[in-house]
Amino acid sequence: MIGEKREKWLVSYPDDGNSVCFEMEDMSFWYQHRNECLVATMKANAFPKEFLDIGGGNGITALAMQNAGYEVTLVEPYPSGIENAKKRGIRSTIQSTLEEYVVQGIGTAPAAGFFDVMEHIEDDKSFLNNINRLLTPDGQIMLTVPAFQSLWSENDVQLGHFRRYTLAQLSGRLAEAGFKVTYATYFFSLVWAPMWFARVLPEKFGIKKDNTPNKKRNEHMAGRPTTARLLRRLLGWEINAIRSKTKIPFGTSCLIVAQKTRAL
Repeated sequence: MIGEKREKWLVSYPDDGNSVCFEMEDMSFWYQHRNECLVATMKANAFPKEFLDIGGGNGITALAMQNAGYEVTLVEPYPSGIENAKKRGIRSTIQSTLEEYVVQGIGTAPAAGFFDVMEHIEDDKSFLNNINRLLTPDGQIMLTVPAFQSLWSENDVQLGHFRRYTLAQLSGRLAEAGFKVTYATYFFSLVWAPMWFARVLPEKFGIKKDNTPNKKRNEHMAGRPTTARLLRRLLGWEINAIRSKTKIPFGTSCLIVAQKTRAL
C-alpha cells in the first residue's frame, strides 16, 4: 500500500483530481459518452471479460464495465480513488502504482485498460513496456488519450498532461512496446471545434483561464442535464460506428485496441 505522497510517482495528476471528478462524473456527458463508447468497443472486439483498469480513478469507468458484465479490477494509486470506487460499488480494487504492481503480477493479466491515463505519464514508453510485462501471451489492451497537439492549451498543462496524441503516433509507440493495433478510431468528433474555440483560440490572444472546479463542471455539463442529454444524442452515431468497427476520422480523443505480439 502507498500513501498520498507522490515524490516517487511517475504520474502527473492534480492533487484534487479525484475529489473534483467524483463530484461531477455521474452527471458528466463526457464520462457518460466515453463509457458507452468503451463498452461498445469491448463488445465489438471480443475484449476479455476479466481485465485490469489501470489508473481508473474513482471507478466511474470500472462501474460501467462491471454493469456490462465484465470482471474488472481497479488498480489505482490514490487512496481517495480507491475509497470513492468502493463507494460506487466496485467489487475488486487494488491500491498500487503500475510500477509496484507489475513486480508481483508479471505475465498474469489477460487484458488491461487505461483510459486517459498515459498522457499524464512523462515516460510513456516505459509505461507501455510495463503493461506488456503484466500481460499474458496474446493479452489485449484498450486505451484512450487526448487527441491532436493542435488542441494543446493551458487546460492540458493544469491537468498534468505531457502530450496529446494521434492514432499514428500511438500505433508506433505500441509497435515498439510489442503490440499490434487491432482497432483504432478517434471519437468526440463534434467537440473538436468547440474545444479549439474555447481553449486554443483565446490563448492565441494571451487569454488563459484557470481550470477551476466550476470550469470543469461547466465543460462537462454537470448540473445541466438537458444540455448533457442533447450532446449525448448528437454524439450517439459514434457508438454505432464503433459497434461496426468503423474508424471515425477525427475527434478530441483517441481510442485503440491492441494485442500483445511479443514479450519484452
